[in-house]
Amino acid sequence: MKFQMDDRLPLVSVEIEYAGQKKTFSNVLLDTGCSSTILDTDLCEEIGLMLDLENAITRKMYGIGGTEICIEQKVSGMNIDEFRLNNFTIQLGDVREMHGFDGIIGSDFFLAHKLIINFENMEVRKN
Repeated sequence: MKFQMDDRLPLVSVEIEYAGQKKTFSNVLLDTGCSSTILDTDLCEEIGLMLDLENAITRKMYGIGGTEICIEQKVSGMNIDEFRLNNFTIQLGDVREMHGFDGIIGSDFFLAHKLIINFENMEVRKN
């Protein structure tokens, strides 16, 4: 999978699938320093992936920018180029407003596929 650098940050497009609907998130940061994959709540609502506040599992996310509370949610499928995870757990949060991204792909996705980020060739590939 190829990625692009924007302001020295690796960005990809991500397609998620939920309840039979698909949505492409075009401005997603590859971040091995983030343990979980996080997608913007407002963008997820466009395909019916709404916050389930009654059964919500909240997670506190930490980083250099501070702390953020996210809601854990399972999606039926998540694709990044040729890599797919079924029944994948993501975090929903205010990523776009707080950080300027549609989402963040965390180390959970990289570990599940045993992926390597190659900055020389600007690609993510299997180990």
